[in-house]
Amino acid sequence: MGVMKSFLDVFRSGKREDEEEEARAPTQKERYDNFLAALTQGDLDARWNAVRSVGDLGESFIGPLIGGLSDEYWIIRRGSADTLGKIGVPAIDPLIEAFTTPLDDVRQEINRALLLIGEPAASPLISALADPRPLVRMGAVQAIGSMGDPRGLSALIASLKDADPGVRREAAVALRNIGDGTAAAPLIECLSDSKEPVRLAAIATLCSLGEPAIAPLIRTLIDPVEDVRRRAALALVTIGEPAVGTLIAAMGDSHPGIRRGVAEVLGEIGNTRAIPCIIAALSDPDREVRNAVVRALAAIGVPAIAPLMQAFREGEQQVRNGAMEALWMIGQPATTPLIMVLKDNQVDVRKRAVLLLGEIGDPKATDHVTGMLADDNVAVRREAFEALEMIKKQKPSP
Repeated sequence: MGVMKSFLDVFRSGKREDEEEEARAPTQKERYDNFLAALTQGDLDARWNAVRSVGDLGESFIGPLIGGLSDEYWIIRRGSADTLGKIGVPAIDPLIEAFTTPLDDVRQEINRALLLIGEPAASPLISALADPRPLVRMGAVQAIGSMGDPRGLSALIASLKDADPGVRREAAVALRNIGDGTAAAPLIECLSDSKEPVRLAAIATLCSLGEPAIAPLIRTLIDPVEDVRRRAALALVTIGEPAVGTLIAAMGDSHPGIRRGVAEVLGEIGNTRAIPCIIAALSDPDREVRNAVVRALAAIGVPAIAPLMQAFREGEQQVRNGAMEALWMIGQPATTPLIMVLKDNQVDVRKRAVLLLGEIGDPKATDHVTGMLADDNVAVRREAFEALEMIKKQKPSP
């Protein structure tokens, strides 16, 4: 009898629960209808209260919340995104589908909701990179990048070759957030992309990668396409100080194109640590390398004057010629050091110094060059006379 009573109690309890569930059903539907009416027809306050009130009500509210992502008011879009983030896994696929919108402000909130959901969204997003719709692929790339999930690395690298330039660009941007050096070589390939936004995004990400990108970028300085070489050089200059050591080592590369490109980059960076190796390259066997070295030293400017003056006085013929040209390109800051060697015991040094002072044309050298008209060497006196004529031409008219 006791067992029968217990069974009846359980049966009646289950029946009561069924009846209560049936009684709750209209209430749930009523809440859904009220929510939908508030979200689609209510004023700003009504819509805001609606999106904040339904996070615990389940999947049936996902559709209207997805619609809320397109609301004209940012606060409603943000509230809808936050609530979808709280709903979690059931909202992932609808959110990915919503990437079909072309509106950036809506896509931003979709991205936010997926970021709030976090790790469970990673695999569906990686799968969405194979979606036939470019907008969905682009949105998935952006979301993976925002998450910085390394599991998406290979898929993002593959997206650098996507048929859609928007997807390629966003893949380059997303790889910046993951920050894996494995992406350096594929990103360098993007430097020759047909679309400028893709190229610019690739450069920016390569710069952010730092050390892992330096050696591949240096090799790209001999790319057959001039624009690609220029972009690689720009990336190295932007990386700056962290690249200097590797660049200095590359000045000894066997390929003259590498040496030439590296010299130009070092000149643009302007780090004084590079001056000795650049000065040494004034004797490089390749003429184009020597020309690049001269330009690099001139770009570094004043800090290069002292070592250039030493090369000017003591170097071999080829080194002296290069030093002389670099000093000329630096211009008036080199005037005083050149005046100081006018009394050098080497005739060739005095002659070249006078010649350079004439080429630079700094009026403050006039008296010193005039004094060289009495030099013991006829060639020095002749150069002094011509230098004075050149300096006079540089003087502004009264």
